[in-house]
Amino acid sequence: MQGNKRVYPREAFPGKWLSYLLLFLSAVVLLSGLVWGGGGEDVDIQLAQTATPIPTDEVFDETVESREIALPSSTWYALQLGAFENEKAADELARQFMQRGAAGYVWQDGRYRTLAAVYPTREDAQNVRRQLSEQHTIDSYLYQIDLPALTLRIHGMKGQLDILEAGFIHANDLVAQLQAIGVMMDRQEKNGKEAVELISGLRAQMETVSLRLKQRFAAPRHNTVQGLIDCFEDYAEFSGTLEATDSAVVLATKIKNQTLRSLYILKNVYDELGNT
Repeated sequence: MQGNKRVYPREAFPGKWLSYLLLFLSAVVLLSGLVWGGGGEDVDIQLAQTATPIPTDEVFDETVESREIALPSSTWYALQLGAFENEKAADELARQFMQRGAAGYVWQDGRYRTLAAVYPTREDAQNVRRQLSEQHTIDSYLYQIDLPALTLRIHGMKGQLDILEAGFIHANDLVAQLQAIGVMMDRQEKNGKEAVELISGLRAQMETVSLRLKQRFAAPRHNTVQGLIDCFEDYAEFSGTLEATDSAVVLATKIKNQTLRSLYILKNVYDELGNT
């Protein structure tokens, strides 16, 4: 799979990628003996090869190869409502703003930051920040969230490398798609039923990727693999809590909160790789 190939188009949530992804065949492969090296922007991953222990009708490609997976950097801009030394104060502020349609997500980075929403560009975030100030007299600050550029140098079975690369693509797109749905809700471009349908379509995709990761990397898994699985499973759990009968404010709040939650899990995966 080419590194720049999208698994599904950003414009359409259930996409053609699924037929390709389903060609990734189900089998359990033990993951062990990981070797990390280089540090900085380059990360080496050595995957120990084992024979497929469970024969299936579909067998993924077990050809051993080396590959570089380039993870481009990305930056998100969150609206910060407050920053505190203790979690209780941040939670209290979060609850107040959740009733008004904000995400109310508490982001931890040594401090506890109550965030209202997140945007892909500084301009988008500044525009909303200005509206909050002028129309609602709400003060906020920009909090920048960076996912660093990384190059993963991996040696292992082709089927493992394929799904690991796909996992990163999907995790990043999940955050982007969630953020876009939240904006649609704020602009009243989607009603509750339509938003829930989009969320459900994303869930089916993420569950497929998560299943393939678990099949090809049996426990105990490396933190990178487990972090991606956690991101997808957390999203699946969230999507099961949504109801089409929820008010627009409640749905928008939940979606914004999950956007930040998924981004937080993904950032931890990137940070751990960058510190290796």
